[in-house]
Formats: sequence, structure tokens, C-alpha cells
Amino acid sequence: MEATESVRPPLGDMRFTLDASAKPLSYFITTLLVIVFAYSMRGSKLDLPSVNSRGRFELTAVQPKKRYLTSARDMIYTWFKANPNKPVKLISDIGETIVLPPSMANEIKNDSRLSFMKFSADFFQTTTPGFDAFHEGTRESISLVVINKDLTKSLAKVTEPLADEATLALKDILGVSKEWRSIHLRETMHHFIARISSRVFLGDQLCRNEAWLEITKGYTMNGFASADRLREWPRILRPIVHWFLPGCQKARSQLVEAARILKPVLAERCALRAAAAAEGREPPFFNDAIDWFEQASKGAHYDPAISQLFLSSVAIHTTTDLLNAVLTDIAKNPEILEPLRREILTVLKQGGWQKTSLYSMKLLDSVVKETQRLKPLQLASMQRKSLADITLSDGTSIPKGTSVCVSSHAHLDPDVYPEPEKWIGDRFLRLREQPGKENVAQLVSTSPEHLGFGHGKHACPGRFFAANEIKIALVHLVLQYDWRLPDGAQPFVFDYGINPMLNPDLQLEFRRREEGVDLNF
Repeated sequence: MEATESVRPPLGDMRFTLDASAKPLSYFITTLLVIVFAYSMRGSKLDLPSVNSRGRFELTAVQPKKRYLTSARDMIYTWFKANPNKPVKLISDIGETIVLPPSMANEIKNDSRLSFMKFSADFFQTTTPGFDAFHEGTRESISLVVINKDLTKSLAKVTEPLADEATLALKDILGVSKEWRSIHLRETMHHFIARISSRVFLGDQLCRNEAWLEITKGYTMNGFASADRLREWPRILRPIVHWFLPGCQKARSQLVEAARILKPVLAERCALRAAAAAEGREPPFFNDAIDWFEQASKGAHYDPAISQLFLSSVAIHTTTDLLNAVLTDIAKNPEILEPLRREILTVLKQGGWQKTSLYSMKLLDSVVKETQRLKPLQLASMQRKSLADITLSDGTSIPKGTSVCVSSHAHLDPDVYPEPEKWIGDRFLRLREQPGKENVAQLVSTSPEHLGFGHGKHACPGRFFAANEIKIALVHLVLQYDWRLPDGAQPFVFDYGINPMLNPDLQLEFRRREEGVDLNF
């Protein structure tokens, strides 16, 4: 993740004097310190056992939060191993959070009193200037309309453009050498996914613009990191602190740069529409998100740069994370390559680049879902914030304003998944063959036992596009290249709170296959 400079709390460097002129400042600082201390000393409002409560001599939540960041997996999984169906609370980087067992996922999945938007607004600090793109996901914006309507309904139309761009992008990024070479996995695939995603979001005019690709990659990574830094400060100080945090300053400049890059393209399209209207012709239609946003706005004001960066923030980072994990699992389990290639070639020869062809790649679907089972985006999903006081069926009380999530430990439950610690590429393919499991075993399906895309009415709305995009990417990567782990490679996963992360320095070795396949079906 792109690092932003950390800022040391300025209060630690204050020097106090007895000068009369300094008294008002001293009074202000003293009062502020008292408020901050009192804020940190508030007692818990949750009547639940805790997995990381404050120790006897811990006056603030600093140490419990540190334990959460380094040991959340062990704390959560150990609790539910001993108490399978009992909720628990923990102190996380966003404060006290109730963690529910998977058995309660269906109870809360469609409860309108539990808001994903409110949770996201607090988590991403979306009222902070510069975080405007993250704010798009916390209100009923046209961006959500485009994802739920246009992006999902256009899957059949964007399949071939995605495939075409993947071919061009890999020639530029990986080349055609048949000698073994190595790549920095995260950086390389991040660029690859940013480019092919931008083909759908912005069309072929901007998807190869390097300045835009750097913005679309950097804004999301910088935003995630900067929100983390901002949450380290007491809420009362954040409206001031953000002006001095380098990451927040950078986010504001990235928004300005994004608007600058988009401006000439938008002006050109406006001119084309005006010319068509003057000549009595139908206006030109571009099958990309620029046009979708324009249509969804219905003439109302919106910011195209913010809308585009929102799409990037919810699509590129998460898809890259999953693609990297899948490629790593394939490199660790090379025996899966030949059956994968057979399935892909058979399907493409029969149907070409169609949405239905991607659906028919059931082993590929299984491979991706199996990787997502073992390395989900988060160890606890379905994150919400309560809008009212709620009492669940087991008597658990959720006070208004409380953060709630559901543990994903069922991903490793041996009663659900035999040999749960083992990566088995065709696990979900075999599940689909069982009566009643055809649908639930698909990549885009959600359930309490597989929360890779969340669950319920707030399940990831872009998962259908993400599933198709990652399959198209893997078809090209698997058919055109061989993959292996370098000697001594360490493809470990480490946790940052509830976020499992693949080794960010991991490299993979690759070469163009001798029997390269023409993917122009």
C-alpha cells in the first residue's frame, strides 16, 4: 500500500511558559487535553464479553487497538471456537465493534436499521476535503445507480472490449519473451487491472493514459492509508489535523489532477453531441461509464472526476487483491494449470468472448472462489453501523451508533469445508454438482459460510463485473504465460486488523508460452 507520511501529534512538542500572553493558549490546550483524555476514558456501552479489553493499567484504548491490529484473527477465531454462536465485542481502530457469528448473518442481512453507508462514512472519513470520491458510496448518488444498473446490465456488451484490452495491455506490460523473468506481483497486476477497468470506465481514449492510470491507482491507495492515519487522532481533532496530514493534502491534489485530465475528453464529447443535435442526428453513444454517468445525472450537476474515482476506488484495488492471490495459488499448485487451460479453450472455441462463456468456465470460477475462501478481503464482513437501538433474537443489544460485523471464520469450518486449510481448486466445482448447491457454490453467490463479497442487500453490487473481469484477466494470464514461484519466495499472508494481506514484496516468475494461443475468438 502506498505509504503516507505519519504525523506526530503536535501536542507532544508544545512548550508551556508562565508568560501572561501565553495563558489563553495554555488554557485552551489544557482544556483540549482534558476533553481528549475524558473522551478516551469513556466506559463501554456494550454488555458483551470482550476479546481485547483494556488491561488494569491501560488508561486509554491505545494498547487494545494495537492488539487488534496485530492479532485480530487469533482473537476472533479463538472466541468463536469456544463460543460458536455467541457475539463478542472488540476494540478496533474505529472503536468498539460487535462481532456476530455467521449463524446470525441472515438475521441482520437486510435490516435497514443497520447501515453500510453510515459505517463507510465514518470509516473513510468522507466529510474530509479530498475524500469526496469515498463520499459517493455513502449517499444515494448517481455513482451507485451506474454500478447497480448500467455496469451490471452491460456485462454482455463489455466482455469483448475487456478481452481486447487485456490482450493489448499484457503485450505492453509482460511482453512476449519466452525466457523466465520476474515481476513485482502487486505493482504489475495493479497496473493491469487499472488499465482494463479503465477501458470500461473511460473508453479506449483514456484507458492507456499513464497520467490517468497513476491517479486512479494512487488515489484509492492513498485514501485508504490516509483514512487510517486520520482515525488515529481523536474525532474532535480530525477537522483540524487533516489540513496538515500529507496524505490528505495529496488526496486533494489528486482530485484536481483527475479533473484536469478528464476535462478535454468531456469537452470533446459535448461538442460531438452539440454537432449531432445541430444536424438533426442521433447523438453518439459511447458504451462506457462517462456516458452512463451523463445519462444517470438527467441534467443535474455532478462531478465526473469524483464519480470516476469512486468507480476506481471500489473496483480496481479489490479486484487486484483477489487476482494476486489467485495467481499465487496457481503458482503454488501448478497441477491446476492444464485442466484450467483445457476448460478455457473448449469454452472459447464453442462460444467466443461472450458473457455466457465466462459462466461456463466453472473450474475457473471454482479456483477464484476457493482462493477467496482462504484469503478473503476481510476476516469479518457485513460491516454496518446501527441507526437505532436494536435487540437481536438472542437478546444481544446493539445501541444506536454501534459498529457491527460478522465473522468470516466459517470459511475455515471443517463441518462446512473438509480439509479447510487446504487449497483445493475444484472444491466449488464439485459442490455445484451436488443437488441444491448449483447456485450457492458460484463465485458471485453469497452465504453465511462464504462472505467474500459480503451478504444480503449490501453485498458488493459490483461483484458481477468483478467476477467477469477477473476471469477475463486469468484467461489471458493462464493461456499466454507460464507461472511459478521463485526459489525462496515467501507467499505469506499477514494481517492488519481484519485485513489479510499478501506479502506486498512478493515476486512471481513468468514466461510467454511456446504454444501461445490466439485469443481473437
